[in-house]
Amino acid sequence: MWNKEVTEKVHHRIDIFGWIVLAIFVFLFLRLWYLSVLQGEWYRERSERNWIRVIPLQALRGSIYDRNGKPLAEDVPRFRLVLLEGSMKIEEARRRLEKVLGRKLVSEPREIVPGEVVLLEDLPLEEVIKVEEVQGDLPGILVESYPHRFYPGGEVFSHLVGYVGKVTAEEFKSLGPLGYEVWDRVGKGGIELFYENVLRGENGYRKIEVDALGRVQRVLENHPARFTNSLVLTVDREFQEYCYGLLGNKRGTIIVGKPANGEILVLVSRPSFDPNALVEGLSAEEWSRLTQSDARPFTNRALQALYPPGSIFKLLVAVAGLEEKIISGQTTFFCPGFLEYNDKRYYCWNRGGHGTVNVERAIAQSCNVFFYNLALRLGPEKIVNYAQKFGLGVKPALDLPGVKEGLLPTPSWKRQARKETWYPGDTLNLSIGQGYLLVTPFEIYHLLCGIANRGKIYKPHLLKGILDSQGRLIKEVESTLEREVEIRESTWNLLWSGMKRVVTQGTGYACRDVPVELAAKTGTAQNPHGKDHSWFGGFFPADKPEIVFLVFVENGGDGGGEAARIARDLINWFLENRGIKGDKG
Repeated sequence: MWNKEVTEKVHHRIDIFGWIVLAIFVFLFLRLWYLSVLQGEWYRERSERNWIRVIPLQALRGSIYDRNGKPLAEDVPRFRLVLLEGSMKIEEARRRLEKVLGRKLVSEPREIVPGEVVLLEDLPLEEVIKVEEVQGDLPGILVESYPHRFYPGGEVFSHLVGYVGKVTAEEFKSLGPLGYEVWDRVGKGGIELFYENVLRGENGYRKIEVDALGRVQRVLENHPARFTNSLVLTVDREFQEYCYGLLGNKRGTIIVGKPANGEILVLVSRPSFDPNALVEGLSAEEWSRLTQSDARPFTNRALQALYPPGSIFKLLVAVAGLEEKIISGQTTFFCPGFLEYNDKRYYCWNRGGHGTVNVERAIAQSCNVFFYNLALRLGPEKIVNYAQKFGLGVKPALDLPGVKEGLLPTPSWKRQARKETWYPGDTLNLSIGQGYLLVTPFEIYHLLCGIANRGKIYKPHLLKGILDSQGRLIKEVESTLEREVEIRESTWNLLWSGMKRVVTQGTGYACRDVPVELAAKTGTAQNPHGKDHSWFGGFFPADKPEIVFLVFVENGGDGGGEAARIARDLINWFLENRGIKGDKG
């Protein structure tokens, strides 16, 4: 028998053991509660990652169409091979793929999204089939389709449509909070950039189950990427392609549109660039060659390049003179080929002189001396005032990024900008569209629209309508009156008459034989760096204008030459292929 002392010791040890067991049980219980309740979600996510992979699907972008439904930009499917992280080493994956495809993989692997490494992009369909046939031997390697932006019009539409590229680190600072991911595409210019919020689609994802070797077992969820809207533009693809070809290797721009509603049919700038090459990605050498080229292929000459307008500006000087009653239809000035002023001669382009000319003949023959005399009586402020009424010097409200406005010089501007006095010679230069005066070709096109509409100037636009994902028209752009210039009917009649005579009796002789009556104006802009620039613009039919056109050719010589010949061809093409009611005469 144990004595009492031994019995107490045994009981004490049993109590201690019991407390230890209880403490261990409590510890295990609390640990289990901590792991299952407090950390349960974290462990569940880690567990799922071992057998469930979420594959992001890049958002689709809406298509862009011309007015006749021809595509200008669209997403086309392409294929790539990706390796799921942790399935196998990249070197082993590349070795197995090279054996399956029978060729070396030259592209470097890169991580496109977390957990996915791209091994090969732009995979031909026959190679996709090869990989699919041996999928069991390529654990963790998946064939993925992804959208690729394609521009069927190529360089013809690059300034107008723009292009897309990956979001840059700088762009991501502002786009990230809007839901963009680092792998998303974003518009980089043109319509793609201006209407980014409309064209942008929605990202999708695919949740798949994989085994321990990374082989796909089944698709658990599939939320496809989609686009929401597509755009229909006012431009005519076939007409634009023809006009682009008319410029050949020349530098310049052609703009054609409808003055009655502001629609743009053609907006060509040349030289240009291939947007498809930019989507593919250029080497540093290729990018440097393009951006540093003297041809400036990334400059949209219609909207971003500034030039003196030359004699086409005389239309505004004529309007100012008639409206201010400085001249009338009967007023004449004698042109001996020059104007003598302050012991200096200012020459007419026709050194032999035009003789006695009124405003209509002065417009038709583009007589410098007539407009020298008129400008000295008007003064620069009144000339600039009428130019501003028609929108010159004001940034056009066109739905494209990067639009610039020209420069309308005045005595106060010269004092402030040049720290110089305004001289009478500056006024004489201004009267013939030279000197400090600078415009974009689009400003001159916009001016011609105002003249064709007798003062009603509609807001120019490239967007015609928006389609939903089913191709249904959900928004149609309506014409908007931007401004109205109050001009007397007699002024319009004299101006239009002079512009008709430009073609029938004046400097626009190259267009005399087109089968519709034109109202037009030539312009020759002096260029200190080389051959003169050539302008020719107008509208037809002359009495009921439906179409306004402007042709500008850098270093094209006089406006009655290169630019007028191009205008003749585009007018003939339009009449043959699109038609106009009414004939010449």
